Amino acid sequence: MRNPIIIISLITSAVLIIIFSGCADRELPSGDIYPVQLSFPDDGDTINNSRIYLDWEIYPDANGYRVLLWKEDSLIWDHIEFNSSVKTLFPVADVEYRFCVGVRIGDGDFEHWSDTVTFYVRQTPFRIISWASTPGIARDVAPLGEVIYVADGQAGMTLITRDGDSLSTGTNIDWADQYEARGIFADSAANLLIIADYRGVPPIYFFDISDRLNPTAGISGVWARLCGDVTGFWMRDTFFVAAADRDDGCYIYDYTGEPYVNQRGAPFTPDGFCLGVAARDTLVAVCAADAGIVILDVSDPEDKVQLGRCDTPGEATRALFYRNYLYVADGLAGLGVIDVSDPTNPRYIYQSDFQVGDAQDLAIATVDGTDYLALATGSEGVIFYDLSNPSAPQPVGQLETMYAYGVGSDGNSFYIADRDWGIVLVSHR
Repeated sequence: MRNPIIIISLITSAVLIIIFSGCADRELPSGDIYPVQLSFPDDGDTINNSRIYLDWEIYPDANGYRVLLWKEDSLIWDHIEFNSSVKTLFPVADVEYRFCVGVRIGDGDFEHWSDTVTFYVRQTPFRIISWASTPGIARDVAPLGEVIYVADGQAGMTLITRDGDSLSTGTNIDWADQYEARGIFADSAANLLIIADYRGVPPIYFFDISDRLNPTAGISGVWARLCGDVTGFWMRDTFFVAAADRDDGCYIYDYTGEPYVNQRGAPFTPDGFCLGVAARDTLVAVCAADAGIVILDVSDPEDKVQLGRCDTPGEATRALFYRNYLYVADGLAGLGVIDVSDPTNPRYIYQSDFQVGDAQDLAIATVDGTDYLALATGSEGVIFYDLSNPSAPQPVGQLETMYAYGVGSDGNSFYIADRDWGIVLVSHR
């Protein structure tokens, strides 16, 4: 009689050989036997995002994934990805979305599809309403009623119109020797649009906007070669313009009607690069990069007087007066708050730094009696603050865009100037 132990051992060895050789030689099955497994978002999730992050498990031997994304019943994205996650490159709005993922093995077709997951986007407290592309790179924005003027980089100035909750791209105006429009300011009383055209000839360009939809180019003989920001203010029934020239500093001009634009006095040159200007009454705040903020008395524009100076931890880029405070877009240091109740002794009293992004611009809007500040932070989009306590603004939300250079306000809504998306209309929920 044969030894049963030997027989069992032989059978076991044969089975193991079959199993292991089968694992080594096994081809991935066709059909949906091993579908792609989705990780995020889960079916039925509600997410608070302005770009959608999609994630799935790595599939063995994958040679790419095909991602299908529907907005309600419309396919809006058919994308091939070679990682196991992806983030959309376009803005999303508050609606229902669905997505699924298929995998390609070798040179085959995309198969082994995941289930289709349904999820919802609900942006809060601020949400994207509409957006409109521009021919250039949107750097700054000046809303005026239903018309939005854009400093559109090397494309000059682009006009956007708003009809309810919808934005539409309108006229683009480019002019001879225009270089890079970086800053813009519009004044309804003066019917004037002013553009800071960095390295342009001329570097400050004026438009008559008596007809809002048909700006007429004005004459500008002023010179601020490296002008990156402009603002306007009224003083003794005269409209003045403050301009930030990176090297020369803060220029002041008066505008008494076409074609009279007059430089008033010599520019004020701070210790650092002059990147931005803000004005209120007879005060001008000069953003002097790593030299902080300088407060000027310009009641006599021929003789600008430095009242006070305040260091900031970052690079002061743009600023905005609000009550007794000056809010500063302070580069890598985020949002800074300076008490200017005594302009001869400005005091840095508060900082909000998320350790991400590069604060570049800011604007304020009022919603149902509450004031909010929007801070454009470059690659991190826009961060929103509640100003109920103006000495210590509290962050309440964020909308991630591709690269937010600027932000403007019509008083109730915000407009983001984004490098890739153009102009994005944002409102409070």
